[in-house]
Amino acid sequence: MTHKIREVYIVHHSHTDVGYTDLQEQVIYNQANNIRRAVELIENGIKNNTPQKDLKWNCETWYCVEQFFKMATEEEKEKFFDLVKKGNIGLSANYLNFNDLADCKYLKEKIHTMQEICGEQGIQIKTAMIADINGISMGQRDAMIENGVEFLYTNIHTHHGMYPLYQNQKPYFWENEDGKRLLVWNGEHYNLGNALGIVLNKNVNFMTENYFGKKNGDVAGLLENLHTNLSASIKEYEENGYPYDFYITSVSGVFSDNAPINPAIADTVELFNEKYGEEVTMHMVTLQELYERIRDKVQDAPVYRGAINDWWGNGVGSTPYAVKHYKEAVRLNRICDRLEEKTGVHNEELIQAYGDNSLLYAEHTWGHSATVTNPYDTMVTNLDMRKTSYASKAHEAAAMRKNEQCHKLGDILRYYNLSGKVKAVSTSHAKRIFPVEFYVETMSLPAVKVTDDKTKQEMEVQLSAHPRGVLVSFLAEFEPMEEKTFTYEEQPAPSQTLFTRTAWVGAERVRDIVNTYDPESYKLPYGLENDFFQIKWKVGEGITSFYNKKAEIEMCKSGLETFFTPVYERTEIRKGVYEERRLIGRNIRGLHAEQYQGDLTDVKILDHGPVFTKVELIFTLEGTYHSSVVIKMYRHLPKIEFSYRVAKTLSEDIESLYLPLSLNLPDAEVMIQNGGVTMRPGIDQLPGTNMEYYIADEGLVYRTKDQTILVNTFDTPLLYMGEMESHPILLCDNKEENNKRSVYSWIMNNTWETNFKMDLSGFSEFRYGVEIVEQETAEKDMESLSDNDKGVVTFICA
Repeated sequence: MTHKIREVYIVHHSHTDVGYTDLQEQVIYNQANNIRRAVELIENGIKNNTPQKDLKWNCETWYCVEQFFKMATEEEKEKFFDLVKKGNIGLSANYLNFNDLADCKYLKEKIHTMQEICGEQGIQIKTAMIADINGISMGQRDAMIENGVEFLYTNIHTHHGMYPLYQNQKPYFWENEDGKRLLVWNGEHYNLGNALGIVLNKNVNFMTENYFGKKNGDVAGLLENLHTNLSASIKEYEENGYPYDFYITSVSGVFSDNAPINPAIADTVELFNEKYGEEVTMHMVTLQELYERIRDKVQDAPVYRGAINDWWGNGVGSTPYAVKHYKEAVRLNRICDRLEEKTGVHNEELIQAYGDNSLLYAEHTWGHSATVTNPYDTMVTNLDMRKTSYASKAHEAAAMRKNEQCHKLGDILRYYNLSGKVKAVSTSHAKRIFPVEFYVETMSLPAVKVTDDKTKQEMEVQLSAHPRGVLVSFLAEFEPMEEKTFTYEEQPAPSQTLFTRTAWVGAERVRDIVNTYDPESYKLPYGLENDFFQIKWKVGEGITSFYNKKAEIEMCKSGLETFFTPVYERTEIRKGVYEERRLIGRNIRGLHAEQYQGDLTDVKILDHGPVFTKVELIFTLEGTYHSSVVIKMYRHLPKIEFSYRVAKTLSEDIESLYLPLSLNLPDAEVMIQNGGVTMRPGIDQLPGTNMEYYIADEGLVYRTKDQTILVNTFDTPLLYMGEMESHPILLCDNKEENNKRSVYSWIMNNTWETNFKMDLSGFSEFRYGVEIVEQETAEKDMESLSDNDKGVVTFICA
């Protein structure tokens, strides 16, 4: 074997899946024990001068190191750090392998803590690795860069995904908006070494068969098989223009996730080098050694900016109810961060409980490997409930923190008085008009007077039903982070005379007469209107107009893109639940997929008053027992809030449920945030990345030449962009036209064939908002979107 490539660098690790192979606690315990076992094996190898003295182990995620520290003795911790310094154990600044739900603000703090812990031992972690996942948010990138990380080793899994840059095993510099860079090795699958045959595995190794055929499996021929496979792989690299004299591969102890350390790898490396070392030499390396050995050789690597959009982000749509719960946890925590600026109260215990559980929930492993193929299995149920518990514990901690913050600001924790005072606290750093709402636990509150305590202005108030009593709503203007107090007083019920000489309502109380006395009620069954928007609909036809009165633009598009109109999609199972899903590849639907658009069958007027009007549009929709859109239009704000209420039925078919968010704004730029970093989908991405769908932090922004329209997606982070049919997958080529594609809120789906949940059935509502704002910088527009996510905190005070 005479080749340019002379060195093979082997990164031995265990891929961290918190779940998938076993109950989460078992996996966590096993991974911590892997590190303990690594310390034992290497220590014994050094002591007895066996090949294990050269054994190298890499801790793929810092989370596993944290768990090891919890079980380790002080002596074990000391030995661990000693082996890190000696170069036998490698450390990664990757906390866990995430999807783009991860709270990057808290993640940044976790990585900082990691550097502090290691810094006390004289160690700085400059390297990180990810495995299995095929995307990482720009916020996670910045969390690493800002904590001194210089090198990211990626191990991409192309199961319904693809590596960026149209080619693997190549380096590049990933530059952020501040010009800081991370060297990235765009690597192959994390079990490439297993496919090559570095570890003998008597079980069927599908990767070996895919790459090298079915000739392997002869125990006696281990080294020969490894040599043959490696030679073939190196030849393929060089024939395809691979320019370096080294070859990088990861390897697991066995061909499985959460695999143990395997000391036999050190023996294999020694035997291979004895036999073939003059041709090519194998080296077990830590991440730190890998970085040191290659960084000077790759300094001419290209520089890229933009997102590495996660192909597995669609998994969040398989558990829409838990994700809604999780998103509220993040929102509550963000609100508390703002309230803390006022109170100075910093409850580290609750913050850590929120943060640690939120990161566990955002970890990429959704469920057990048999979730789709055997949904009846007890382990499938256990892992699903445990996964959801992380979101719930994060929510619990954030909600408790909010209770504490509000109490410090004057919340009296009682909501029964029909007269009293209420405090409203803006969480925005800008001057804004916000809706203010609070409820009183009472069977009856016929009328109420609300007065601004500072200005003595009487507010225009609307009363409506609340699950616990009566909801009081009004609008108020706030200076940045302003606290306002209002006095509310019960009032007698206003006298209502049904019959007057003015012809506007009949004895049956139906207000359908065109008149000047009440010029609005008779229009409500057919549409909504304020000074900013006009929405029209017709039973049997659906939404017919969504008009922007300020810009004088009809924003409603036609067909499946019609705003406020849900869409259900189904690919019928013909080849089995697993096989049908496998065959869709990187599509999210099969060739025979069918789409069903909601049929508007009824309209209910829920509320109509001086602050807002609320209507419910009821649709008949395939795949649902109930389907309706509730629209709340404010009278004096350029703002609409709406929610999709659904009772989803159960099916084994490949299903998706959408709500279109496309607006007829041909010149608009669409922007979202990816881990807190602003981007334009389809443009601000690495070439060759996914642009089928995205996880957006808080929604999307349409920026036209004249105005900005904010679209908040409070509960549903997943956005689908593109055509609603099976199609060839175009990887990102950074063209402007990619940003002009149709946009849908992808509320739920069960497209995955292994560990993403298949059962979408349940009751819930998913909330959205649309607002026109004065156009500022893109950064300010995104801040306004975030302000809407947090809003005003209101409570009854003394």
